[in-house]
Amino acid sequence: MRATPFALAALACAALLCGCTGDPETKVVDATAVEHGAALFRDPSIAGTRFNRYACSTCHEAVAGDAGDAMLPGAPLAGAVERPHYWGGQEVDLLGAINHCLYFFMTKDLPWTADEPAAQAIYAYLESLPSDGDAAEAVSFTPVYTLRDPSPGDPGKGELIHERACASCHGRARSGEGRLVERAPALPDQTLEEHPLGEYTELERRMVFVEKVRHGAFIGYGGQMPPFSAEVLSDEEFGDLLSFYELP
Repeated sequence: MRATPFALAALACAALLCGCTGDPETKVVDATAVEHGAALFRDPSIAGTRFNRYACSTCHEAVAGDAGDAMLPGAPLAGAVERPHYWGGQEVDLLGAINHCLYFFMTKDLPWTADEPAAQAIYAYLESLPSDGDAAEAVSFTPVYTLRDPSPGDPGKGELIHERACASCHGRARSGEGRLVERAPALPDQTLEEHPLGEYTELERRMVFVEKVRHGAFIGYGGQMPPFSAEVLSDEEFGDLLSFYELP
């Protein structure tokens, strides 16, 4: 089954408040639906809550290669409107997949409906992205439901993996400098402090990292973190990362 297409909006208006709350002047900018959708793709405010700081672009690149060597948990979105299913086959409707992201990772309470202007604009933007036949194929996404403790790896490679996969949200290793939000723990130290020895064994502390990365919010761990599939982060790479964190 293909993703259900939404009716496209011909024009969308983005209202930008100038200055602080209470300023009388409001600037209204006319934009096409594609331009509106491109702006929403990078805008955390689509969740409608001040607690969210994540945008679609936090986890997805629009076109493969846009994010350089970053390891993003989400697939490139060029070709998404033509894909037969999403989330490794767990969702067959594009709007349903979008609403999963809005709810689990961006803490939006109410789902978008097909006639929602924002949904129409996002669809118009996704449809406009250049793609070939391969981009429209279903993206392999294998959730790791049964947790495995990765074998120790190369800490030097693990440092690079932290920079590519973790730093955009958690900041620099150990200091947390540059993290996206304060509630994203500085890795690994803050997480270890929250799971002290005596209350947790060494293995249990290590598995906290494994479950958080493999399960994330979408598979029931809690918080806002998306899961890293086996295709994005292999067990070998995960072992390198944990060795960099000096987790026994």
